[in-house]
Amino acid sequence: MWFESSEGIAVAVGHLMAMARHRGHALTHAECEQALTQATEADPAQRFLSAWVALVPNERVSPIPAELMTEQRFPAWSFNTQGLPEYHPHPPVVAIHGDFWVVHESGVVESDEPVNAPATHAIRLALMTYKPVFIRAGLITVCINLLSVVTSLFAMQVYDRVVPNFATATLWVMALGVALAIALEWALKNLRHSFVEGITEKVDRALSQFFFDQALALKLDARPQKVGSMVAQIRDYEQVKSFFTSTTLFVIADLPFALFFIGVIALLGGYVALVPLLFIPLSVAAGMMSRRPLQRLQETQNDESARRHGVLIEALQQGEMVKAQAMEWRFGLVWQDLTTKLASNAKKIRSLSSHTQYFVQSLQQLAYVLMIVSGVYVIQAGNLTMGGLIACSILASRALGQISQLSSVLVQWHHTKSALDILNAMLTKPSDDDGRRVASTPSRELGYQIGPLAYRYERRGEPQFQCKSLEIKPGSRVAVIGRNGSGKSTLLRLLAGLATPTTGQVRLGGLDMQTARHGWLRANVGYLPQEVSLFSGTLRDNLTFGLNIPGENTITSALQATGLDRLVAKHPKGLDMPIREGGAGLSGGQRQLVAFTRMVLQQPLIWLLDEPSASLDRESEARVMAVLAALPAECSIVLTTHQHHWLDLVNRVLIIEEGHVRTDTTPEALREMASGAARKVSPLPRTAGGGS
Repeated sequence: MWFESSEGIAVAVGHLMAMARHRGHALTHAECEQALTQATEADPAQRFLSAWVALVPNERVSPIPAELMTEQRFPAWSFNTQGLPEYHPHPPVVAIHGDFWVVHESGVVESDEPVNAPATHAIRLALMTYKPVFIRAGLITVCINLLSVVTSLFAMQVYDRVVPNFATATLWVMALGVALAIALEWALKNLRHSFVEGITEKVDRALSQFFFDQALALKLDARPQKVGSMVAQIRDYEQVKSFFTSTTLFVIADLPFALFFIGVIALLGGYVALVPLLFIPLSVAAGMMSRRPLQRLQETQNDESARRHGVLIEALQQGEMVKAQAMEWRFGLVWQDLTTKLASNAKKIRSLSSHTQYFVQSLQQLAYVLMIVSGVYVIQAGNLTMGGLIACSILASRALGQISQLSSVLVQWHHTKSALDILNAMLTKPSDDDGRRVASTPSRELGYQIGPLAYRYERRGEPQFQCKSLEIKPGSRVAVIGRNGSGKSTLLRLLAGLATPTTGQVRLGGLDMQTARHGWLRANVGYLPQEVSLFSGTLRDNLTFGLNIPGENTITSALQATGLDRLVAKHPKGLDMPIREGGAGLSGGQRQLVAFTRMVLQQPLIWLLDEPSASLDRESEARVMAVLAALPAECSIVLTTHQHHWLDLVNRVLIIEEGHVRTDTTPEALREMASGAARKVSPLPRTAGGGS
């Protein structure tokens, strides 16, 4: 298959990008390769078409027979016998046998997924995908429960016929038949287990990836303020997954057969069946009575667990500051308090769950005793034999055992529903994985149009940044200056599309950035934050994450341009030097150089740099300034700085005060204003003796 080789993937990527250029879209090599890799179809042609739909969801692909194709329908794709796509900008010289695939607009595809419960919808969809396998497992369950009746019937025949007559030959024949039934039941249980376990593994893999992707897609300003809380919420999926394991599914599948066993008891013993039948509502009532208190306790437990997880991550991430300020004891007190609350709450949950289970088990034993008692009276009336009572007791034990598990399933469901509600609440927050985000443009002239716009971190109170109107033309070189906390970094995050305006919009190349395709946006807009954090892996990984892997010569040139080649030369593993989580072990300047070098490899059209020299020495700073000065004229630069010599790189200066753009001027005019202000300040008078 072509998608199993890098050469085949490269050919398919080229055909996707060729069609995209014709349709007015700007796909990147990296996102095309990602779409082809993530497509799951086994058929090569369907995998290719699925990748296109994932990349451009507002355009439909339709097959048209070759004999119906006209000049106006091109460009189109066709697929050869190996399923490899071929792009035809014009009618091919050689006749094509089969269909051409033509792309045409169909409007934005609206998702049927309910906006209030995306996690529930995803789980339901994943399970429904394997509906045929579940049906087969259900049929096997029917056979297993039918075979389980054989044991009780065997006991009845032995007590009623074999024992009174000492018919040992009949005994061994029946025993052999029962042994075969037991062996068949064992084989069917193993077959059902293999069916459902295989499904569980696939569903778990798909859902784990879904929740991970959805969590990463959440907008940065819509995520929980504490990383630990968000991690704890994602971990709630484990609780949901545990409910949908094969064991739970078997219990649920077996529950309806409790009524079947009670029906068999009714056939054998008549009114004796009323005893286990009355046990069903009592068991359900016990589970329902504990539902509300368990739900309240579980919600509190989830909240406290998320808080404790957040404290742990915060203390470990800020370990240097914690030790430097001797704050271990303070975090220890918080940890101890939360642990005490969690332990107390967990004790209440276990206690309530155990009491419910014990009550149901007691009811089960009482029902068994009552059934034996009632059976005696039925035998006395001549409507039941001793063997029949033994058979009924065996069937009743099985039915009561299945019914008693109902309360356990209800308790587990309370925990699962609480976790599912948390996941649904998290995934309904604003996300970058939006069906509306399909816009892009192949234009290389990308300018910003902003305003009127307001941005609030907490979505309430006074805006942290607001702007009536601001335009940044393609190829601009802009410096943003102002006091700490004035809104400089907020403006850069808005320009990078990492912050979402509370009101108004930021347009790039005429497109609203909230509707622009994410891959196109990240390919054209480079962003260097003030505080750089690296990822565990190698230096090469941190330089090329998310990029179409550049060649060695390209990487070497970038390293030499930024001065990072000295760090590589010092390490025996070179580019494969290990990087610890967050970039621990590297200085702030080295981390900043790594991030800047990655931007050089990215080669974006727009360079957004937040205090690019904050951690750099003079030599490294000069190298970074030289790289920026040598950028092509079509590239735009927007940087924040407190260093006046950085103004030599720009032709425009924005002064921000208290979240507003107060001044829009040039470096020359700013220097004139600064020198004029300095001349107005008179020198201090000196005394005659020159003393102070």
